[in-house]
Amino acid sequence: MFFLDFLSYFSLIFEFLALFLAFYFKNTRIFFITLSLLIFHLPYFFNSIFQAHLFVSLFLPLIFVLLGVKKISNKILEKNNLSSVLIIIFIAILGFILPNNTNFNASNLDFHLNFTLLKPINELAFLFFILCGFILIMQSFKRKEYYLLLAFVGANLQFLFDIFCGVKYFEFASLIFCFVILYQIYQNLFFDTLTKLPNEKKLMHYLKGKDHYIIALLHFHELQYTQESYVKLILKQIAKILKRFKIKIFIQNNDFILIFDDKNTALNHLAFLESTLKNTELKLENESFKPEFKLIWEENKDKSLSYILESLREKLS
Repeated sequence: MFFLDFLSYFSLIFEFLALFLAFYFKNTRIFFITLSLLIFHLPYFFNSIFQAHLFVSLFLPLIFVLLGVKKISNKILEKNNLSSVLIIIFIAILGFILPNNTNFNASNLDFHLNFTLLKPINELAFLFFILCGFILIMQSFKRKEYYLLLAFVGANLQFLFDIFCGVKYFEFASLIFCFVILYQIYQNLFFDTLTKLPNEKKLMHYLKGKDHYIIALLHFHELQYTQESYVKLILKQIAKILKRFKIKIFIQNNDFILIFDDKNTALNHLAFLESTLKNTELKLENESFKPEFKLIWEENKDKSLSYILESLREKLS
């Protein structure tokens, strides 16, 4: 029982942590959802645990899915996010009033349904959970982001089993949010946001401790004279082609850098890559063209990475 009671404090710790991380790194959606999770702890200070459970289990799925699917601005302190703030204020006020109402009780929220696997705290809340979960499933496939669906289950897990009726609210959504934000930080530090390929920092980390390797530079000269919007489209298409090859690929200043452990492997892969690119046509606004490129390589001989890259770029001219 002590462990279950501790879970409520565990939730609060990660809720404050997720709130700080979301605010600092400007993840607006996670910020507002986490803030609502904190607000849902308030009814437990003024009402019985069971009455608070009824309120939270009923409104949590609705608020979660509303903040999860509605359009939210990237900056937290913006007028466009005023509606999210008003929703949270409204639910906080409702949390003070509704659980104290004598008409708000379990008998009015149950339909005497029989569940074989789950024993939800109240059946109306469970129906809301199923409906909101279905909406999040569709939204997850649309956005190709599944962490919100996982967090939604983690936020409502306690209310799916009546054995947790005796302990204050706990959830695992904030823990998931912390992992998501930290993973996004890692992605932004070590991966290019456009191509999703490892960047220069990741390259330096990968080469640390390596004494011998082959480094190749794939350069597209025409990118220097192309509009930025077209450059992005071209780079994304080229990156998609390169990802098919089982080699270490990095990106730096619109150049693709390839790393090999030995010369024979490098020559075989580079020959195949050059042949592939020569027979590849890129599409740009319904027009197809073959990109002009140079693929040069050099063997590392106790030289720094910056020196080798500078030497390779000098060979381009």
